[in-house]
This record gives sequence, structure tokens and C-alpha cells, in this order.
Amino acid sequence: MHDDDTTAARRALGRRLAHLRRAAGHTQHGLARLVQYGRSSVANTETGRQHPERPFWTRCDEALRTGGVLTAEFDRIASLNHHHRLGPPRGGAGPTSDNPPTWWEDEDHITARRLALTTPAAADDARLAQLEHEIQAVIDDNGRCPPATLVARLRPLRDCVDQLMDARQHPYQRARLYTAAAHLSGLLAALALDLGALALAHAYAAEAFAIADIARQPATRAWAYHPTATINHCGSLAETNDDWSATSS
Repeated sequence: MHDDDTTAARRALGRRLAHLRRAAGHTQHGLARLVQYGRSSVANTETGRQHPERPFWTRCDEALRTGGVLTAEFDRIASLNHHHRLGPPRGGAGPTSDNPPTWWEDEDHITARRLALTTPAAADDARLAQLEHEIQAVIDDNGRCPPATLVARLRPLRDCVDQLMDARQHPYQRARLYTAAAHLSGLLAALALDLGALALAHAYAAEAFAIADIARQPATRAWAYHPTATINHCGSLAETNDDWSATSS
């Protein structure tokens, strides 16, 4: 990689950081606080005037929940630049046409990608645990609190699930997220029915069952079937709520 190519690649990486930061809803000041760097460092990196080392990129990946894409690209640029500075191997023997070097990735890049794909984000684990705790609290309060109060508690949780769905999680985190989404939609279906919003109840119930079905989780699918069956047959909401509480405990 020539010096001009390195500069262009670093600028492209900076632009990608800016795009991911804005997509996550952070200002430069906000991201700087999260990664414990100065705002000027973030700003200069985004425009390609500053080239921070690897710890900066790993912190940005964690703060923006990118799955390690920024660190992996930094490693790729650093590796290519390193090989360029080393020059061709001694002895003058160049690569043969049967085995061009462009076929192979750098080992550090492969390792970085493996870690990005297999290491779950601790921040997502914490958010999922809190989400699951709050969903269970609503299930426990079902029947004790007015439906409108429970809806007001559930809607922000559903929005949180949507935000997490847009990000990238480890497979086991994704499975937990789908389970939480199915439970939330099932609860909202029941509450909509209780409040007389039959069309919304149908929509939420269909969503709950579909999410559980896609996740291929029989227990969650069976749980989601309860609000679907209740709404389709206009049965007793109280009896179904008892079933949900029992199967969700």
C-alpha cells in the first residue's frame, strides 16, 4: 500500500466513523466522552487529519456497537502499510502468478475479524438483562396495574428492542432479543384487547407469533400462541393472562 493509498484508506475509515456515530445518534462531544478521548481527536480522526492507535478504534466499536468493523479496518490498513514498508522479500523472488499475494488476508486481520464475530458485547448483555428484568416485572404486575399504565411501561421497552435489532449481536444475544420481542408484542396484544383496540391487538398478536416462529423457539412460540388464540376467539383475557404468567415464570 503506497503512502497515498494509506492516507485515502485512513480518511475513508474516518468518514465511516462519522457515519456510524451519526447513525447511533451521538455528537462528537458525546462519543468523545464515551471513548474517553477529546472532542478534537474525534473530529480530526473523522476528517483524516489524526490517526489514533488501535485502542481508540476498539473503544469506538464498543461505544457504537459496531461488532468490531472499525478495529478490523484499522488492522487491515496497518497490516498493508507494514508490508509495504518491509518491501519485497530478499533474494528478489517475486510472487508467482499461481499464488498472487492478493489472494491472502493478513493474519492479524483474520484474528480481529474472528474476535469481532465471536466475542459478545458486554454492553449488549447488560441491556438485555435489564430488558428481560423489566419485561418480567410487567408480567408480574399484570392484573394489579391498569392496562394503560402497563402499556406506558412497555412501549419504551419495545422501542429499545427495535434499536437493538438494528445493531449487531452475538447469536445467543440475538436469540434472547427475539424472545424479548415476542413477549413484549404478546403483552401489548393482550393489553390492546383489554382496552378495546381490537385491530392493534390483532397486529401485536400476529407479530408476537411471527417473531417466535422465526426464532424457532418452541416455548416462546407456545407462549405467543396464547394471545393469538385469545384475540381470534375473543375469549377470557383474565384466564389467558394467568396462563402467560405461569408459562413466563
